[in-house]
Amino acid sequence: MDSQKRFVWPFILALALHVVLFSLFALSFDTKPKESSEPAPEIIQASLEEIDVPPEADARPEKQDESRVEQQKAAEEKRQQLAEQQKAEAAKAAAEKAEAERAAAAEKASAQAEAERMAAAKAAAEQAEIAKAKAVVEAAKAKAAAEKAAAEKAAEKAEAARAKAAAEKAAAQKAAAQKAAAEKAAAEKAEAARAKAAAEKAAVEKAAAEKAAAKKAEAARVKAAAEKAAAEKAAAEKAAAAKAEAERMAAAKAAAEQAESAKAKAAAEAARAAKAAAGENAKNAIQKKVNNSWIRSPSATTGMKCTIKVRLTSGGQVIGEPVIIASSGDEIFDNSAVNAVLKAQPLPVPTDRELFNKEFRSFTFTFEPRG
Repeated sequence: MDSQKRFVWPFILALALHVVLFSLFALSFDTKPKESSEPAPEIIQASLEEIDVPPEADARPEKQDESRVEQQKAAEEKRQQLAEQQKAEAAKAAAEKAEAERAAAAEKASAQAEAERMAAAKAAAEQAEIAKAKAVVEAAKAKAAAEKAAAEKAAEKAEAARAKAAAEKAAAQKAAAQKAAAEKAAAEKAEAARAKAAAEKAAVEKAAAEKAAAKKAEAARVKAAAEKAAAEKAAAEKAAAAKAEAERMAAAKAAAEQAESAKAKAAAEAARAAKAAAGENAKNAIQKKVNNSWIRSPSATTGMKCTIKVRLTSGGQVIGEPVIIASSGDEIFDNSAVNAVLKAQPLPVPTDRELFNKEFRSFTFTFEPRG
């Protein structure tokens, strides 16, 4: 708000200055040069007069001589000033008369000269008004600067007051903190004394309790030792009986396990033998069926043979083409053997899955026809 007021007054003053200048400019057109009607300046005649010193002054005491000298000196200075003034006035009057005559001659000679003089006067007046307005603006600026300085000074004063208040508050807080610390220290000291007394009392009670507990514990220990000895004796007897029973049971279990192991071993041996027999039987059956399916080739001779590898399904079907891995040396004979294998499908493979997977899924045999 203050900043707005500072800028309003310079604006009003500038506006007033423009109005005045415009008014002067308008009035200058209505002004006409007039003949000078001023009377000729009068010539002032002056003369010097002597100032007589009163005769009675000579009769004054000697102590007034200095005053008289000063008065004479002042009178002399006054006469000189008066002479200089009269001389200046005479010069001024002569100058004014010459100026009046020159002005009259100029006015009669040319009205334009008067117009130019009026224009110069108008310009001077305008310059004066401008200077006046500028002075007003400068005064307003100075006032605004002064107000700003006052505001800054007030702000500094307020800041100083705030800092002082903050310092006083900090001092009060420090004092309160020191007081609280002292009170806390006193309370802690009292609490320490109370705790020490309580600890001493508790120590006495604890010693008494420990003594009673030790006595009671000793009685309980003696009783427990007796009970433990009796329990250990009973436990030893029970353990001996249990050990004997365990040894008997272990012996019986070992005998049973040994018998079971022998039985299992015999069963496994029998199964192995049966599986081996089944495998041999299946191999013989396959060879027999392939031999029965063979058609003698014209080039076949007694003693010819070849080794054939086949891949079989669990149903005895041949997977892919049988492969001759050891030729007889006669291709026709080898081909007849392959045809016999294919013709003999399904081959009599064993029904035991484990035996089939192990020996017959990929089966190799020697084809050697008889007769």
